[in-house]
Amino acid sequence: MRALALDVGDARIGLAISDPNGLICLPIEALTRTEESDDLAAIVETAVREGAEAIVVGLPLSLDGSHGPAARKMQRFTSALRKLADVPVESYDERFTTSEAENRLRAAGFEPSRDRARLDSMAAVIILESFLAARANRSGRSSQ
Repeated sequence: MRALALDVGDARIGLAISDPNGLICLPIEALTRTEESDDLAAIVETAVREGAEAIVVGLPLSLDGSHGPAARKMQRFTSALRKLADVPVESYDERFTTSEAENRLRAAGFEPSRDRARLDSMAAVIILESFLAARANRSGRSSQ
């Protein structure tokens, strides 16, 4: 399954896409936020262009797993996206993705604080990798 992942922030939306088999996840150019309706349209357009069969939206849960203000805001955003997208739209826990993305970028020789768009898209990669791994684990267990 080819999936598009989103790391939605106030300034940008980091994007990542998987290969058709859902094995490899790559960052793609982040979107600069404008009006929410334009952001949603740009996401749907990207999903169509990339041939995504699903969209995964990072859900910023609190450290204890509860739904704070940021998570509730993202749930509203995700609900609006579901109304426009012709593919399934799912939420997935994004706790710690930014710090992991920073570590990966530093290891690759980049300075995350100088390229926030690259950081946001790398966070989307991590969200997508985690989502696809969890999905594969569920499928593997149910077929045994």
